[in-house]
Formats: sequence, C-alpha cells, structure tokens
Amino acid sequence: MTKTNASAPIISVNKVRRVFRSTQKGEGMKETLGLLLKPKTTEHVALKEVSFTIEPGSFVGLIGANGAGKTTLLKILSGLIPPSSGEATVLGYKPFDRTMPFRHAISLVMGQKAQLWWDLPATDAFDLLKAIYEIPEAKYRERLNTLAELLDVKRLLQTQIRRLSLGERMKMELIGALLHWPKVVFLDEPTIGLDVLAAEKLRDFLKVFNQKEKATIILTSHNMDDIERLCSRVMILKTGEMIFDGSPSKLLREGECRLRVRLKETLTSDAVADIAGVKKEDVTVGESDAGGEEDEGGEGAIPTFYVETNKDAVIRVLQAIMAKATILDMGIEEQSLESVISRIYSEGGVSGGAGLHA
Repeated sequence: MTKTNASAPIISVNKVRRVFRSTQKGEGMKETLGLLLKPKTTEHVALKEVSFTIEPGSFVGLIGANGAGKTTLLKILSGLIPPSSGEATVLGYKPFDRTMPFRHAISLVMGQKAQLWWDLPATDAFDLLKAIYEIPEAKYRERLNTLAELLDVKRLLQTQIRRLSLGERMKMELIGALLHWPKVVFLDEPTIGLDVLAAEKLRDFLKVFNQKEKATIILTSHNMDDIERLCSRVMILKTGEMIFDGSPSKLLREGECRLRVRLKETLTSDAVADIAGVKKEDVTVGESDAGGEEDEGGEGAIPTFYVETNKDAVIRVLQAIMAKATILDMGIEEQSLESVISRIYSEGGVSGGAGLHA
C-alpha cells in the first residue's frame, strides 16, 4: 500500500468490472435435486470496465437509472465488495483490504439503511462511535457540537433515534458518519424520502462540509436538485457503462429551453411532437402531472407536456400548437438536468459534442 501525495488523485478506478452470479432453479423436486448435481448459473454484469480518477476536495454526482451500477460502484470503493477484475484505489489503499487506516479515512452513508442503533439516544450511539474510532475526547466534543449545530439537531441529541422523524434520523446518520472527520465520503441517496425543507438543509450542510473541510464527496441521487446544487462534476452510468463524465453544464444544449404546456384536448406526447414540429424524444409528460389535475368537466387528468426547443423557436412552436389545440396553461423554463439525463438515456449517449470526458 502506498499513500497518495497531495497532488495525486484521491480515487483511482481502472477498468473495474463487477459480475454477480446467481443459481437458477426451476419448479419441482427434480429441479431441486438437479441443483446438487449440475447447478445452472446466470451472470449479471453490474459494471463494465469503468475507469476514472477523482481529485481531492471534489464533489461528484454519480447518477443513472435503477440497476445502472451506482450502488455497486460505491460498495467497491468503500470496501464492502471486491471488483471482479480491474483495480480501484482510494487514498492509495485497495478498499477491499479494509485496513484500519483506510476505514478511519472514509465513510459510507446509505439513505435506505440505518447504521446507528435505533434503541439508543443519539448521544449514546455517538459515544460508541467515539470509542470505535478512538476519537480523543476534546476533538469528539468539538466535532459533535459543530455538526449538531450545523444540522440544527442539538435539542434532539438525548432523544431515542427510533422516535425521530425520517429527516432527523438522516441528520443523525450523517453526524455518525462524519464524527471521525473522514477524507472521503460516499453518499447513496441521502435525501431519499425527505421533505423539501429537510432535503434543503441537508444539501446546505453537505456543501459547507465539502468547502470547509475539503472532504471528497461522491453522491448518488435520483433527485436532480441534489446534483444541480452540489456537484461540480457529474458521472452518468447506464447499464454498468460510464456514458458521461464532466461538468453538468456540458450536458446542457446551448440556447435551449423547455416549454411547459397543458392542453384542453387529450393528446399523446407523440401527437404533441408532430403538432409542434419537434422530435418525439423532445416531448415528455411531467411525472408529477401525469396522474394529475382533472379538467373542469371532471373528464379525467390533464397532463403537462414539456417541449425541449431552442429559445428562438419558442414562438413558432407555440403558434403551431395553438393552431391545433387549446392551451390552458403554459410557461417557459430553463433546461432541467433531469430532462437532459432522460434525453441522454433515450438517445443512448451524449450528443452535441459533449463526450465521455467532457
């Protein structure tokens, strides 16, 4: 093991591949006995020769659809599972060796899994972590006070963790993960299930911690607000392959905007695309509205259509839609990272000159 110097990448991943194997079993006793004699196995390739490096102090967003390989990659980098082939190093350590210095230098927070002891008050759970990480008393008190103040949970430190709200528990999980002042933090969906206010406070805290402590943070999230507000670099995985690695701004098409319209007529997104004179993939139905608001006659939900177009073409697109349909509501928005990601997935890659390492 060789520790990294100050100028070297803090994380290095070279052609990492991860394959999961599972045994298949058919119905009946015959198939059960067959497993003992000649088991049938299937392979699922979760990561396909992924390579990248990350510099110290970076805040990187790792995004992709469910099953893209995000959590698998974080588990490899945090030492929970080994790669099937290739090499990954974090702070100069091979993660799966799980040496004590490595474990003291990193932290993993999984939004869907509790890591603190639910039956204990938060302070007792933190006292256990203090002993595990051998944190000196003075530093422990200083850090706990700083973190609790930043996250506004001082009044809750004596409360049993199971009695806290989801947002409050997530804050305690973060405190527990950061008490030993890790140099690298892996966050897997930290704002999942949180209300808007709680998610905003968590984002503010993470931004401050990254800037003040120069911690390197990798964040996975389906919430595009997390990515847009926190990350200066985005990596996109699609079925185990890295299809984009660069600045979020490189994903946005220059001069484009998003036209939002609600129509009186019942139309499909393909029909709206034909009327507007744009590509079918440039028209989407808002997820939050698809189930949505009923029209005045109670005839059913009225979807909101989002049309990706050039700012210079907005008037033409609106005129084309108004010639064939009745607009109940409309607006013009900047491009959202979420819509851009959807477009990239539908197109199968990054277009417009933004390549894998843009």
